Amino acid sequence: MRPASLRGNTLLVLPTLLLVMGFACKRVPESESSVENEKPVSSSKLSTIKGTPPVPERKPLAPSHARVVLQVVKVFPKLETAGNGPCSKAPCQTEVKILQVMGYGAGFIQPLAEGQQVQAYFPMTVQAVGGRPGVAAGKRITAELQSSIGDTGRLVVYSYALLD
Repeated sequence: MRPASLRGNTLLVLPTLLLVMGFACKRVPESESSVENEKPVSSSKLSTIKGTPPVPERKPLAPSHARVVLQVVKVFPKLETAGNGPCSKAPCQTEVKILQVMGYGAGFIQPLAEGQQVQAYFPMTVQAVGGRPGVAAGKRITAELQSSIGDTGRLVVYSYALLD
């Protein structure tokens, strides 16, 4: 146990220390503290841009799809004999050259390389119908391709737009 004199001194010393420390702390006026919270002024060119910079709109790619730039090398004139779909009335099969691979969706397993020639299938034909442009040999297109269906090895042109 402590002697009574020490206990009394402890009770006086502790409040005195707290009082001295309180006066020793420097108080900052509120106007100065708000300056500390402000962001520093930048002299970069980015600070002069108003709003967000324009970003080209690109839809994400669906699984098993690839976005490419193609050049149609050849349109095969052969029509499908089975059924009465669009490919029984107009050509659907082509040979295309890959000019640029812009991206792959998840699960697209067929490797594509620039300069590669592959078979491509247009399920709605290569003819111009209902506002959709026709495709002929020599035309360049941006296309969204779907992985080959079955063992045919040919890519399916899901959608396209003419570049020429």
